[in-house]
Amino acid sequence: MASSASPPPSPPLASPTTGQPQPAGHTTAKKRTLRFAHLTDIHIQPELRAAEGLAACLHHLQGQSDAPSFILNSGDCVFDSLKQTKDRVNLQVEPLARSLQKENSLPIEYCIGNHDCWGIGEKSDPLYGKKFALEKMRLERPYHSYDKAGWHFIMLDSVQPKSDGSWYTMKLDDEQFAWLQKDLQSTPSTTPIIVVSHVPILSAAVISMAQSKGEEGYIVSGGLMHTDSAKILALLNQYKNVKLCLSGHIHLYEQIKYDGISFISNGAVSGNWWKGIHEQTGNGYAMINLYDDGSFDNDYFLYGWNT
Repeated sequence: MASSASPPPSPPLASPTTGQPQPAGHTTAKKRTLRFAHLTDIHIQPELRAAEGLAACLHHLQGQSDAPSFILNSGDCVFDSLKQTKDRVNLQVEPLARSLQKENSLPIEYCIGNHDCWGIGEKSDPLYGKKFALEKMRLERPYHSYDKAGWHFIMLDSVQPKSDGSWYTMKLDDEQFAWLQKDLQSTPSTTPIIVVSHVPILSAAVISMAQSKGEEGYIVSGGLMHTDSAKILALLNQYKNVKLCLSGHIHLYEQIKYDGISFISNGAVSGNWWKGIHEQTGNGYAMINLYDDGSFDNDYFLYGWNT
């Protein structure tokens, strides 16, 4: 990472969300086992000083007095690959790679976003679709899981081609859902679980972007939230050690709790796609603390870009 002055103390945008509030009078000490940064929706491109913004974000999070041990990236690393030529995609990937190599010293865990998929060009191209993103993110497949500090992380792939082969719909395909079932079953019930997806599995904020139908209610776009939310929730609710679902995509900072699981969308590094804040959410990232009792804290920090 390039040298830079440490940022001044920066309070989080909101007070911590705690995974398991303790009753009054509870005195059992808990131990923090892991601290990591959650970055999402970087949307880097050669324009709009996006590389400078990403560098500022990386400097800020690494300069915290209580620094994270790794970065979790939940997708949309580039501005748009889906409808661009390969040359244009490379023009976006290059400043991303340079910034991460020059400005970052932390390991990164990835999941794929819709803007990371290359959907234009010949389907016979070996990098068509998700293969381009998998190569750049050094992933063997678009969903996987791993363990860190006593917690189990499940990284999902929210983005699937439609039945006609065009891009895209937000759901898990049958093969991935079966894999998720097996992964949850094989995780000890004493091990707390974090599920990461680019697109929210559950969100209340999407109502603000929904089409109002008056007395008939709302129509929520299938591009905003998982269309198979009910199916995923029915599965997750069978496992009481599922504590937290993290996502991005909507560029809004949102925390909700439903059936004992916290669902958090942690804004966007790019804010309003590098054009200021998006609604009430500024350019930022989250710091997440995990504890040995299965609880967690999630704080959203503004890093001082376009503010």
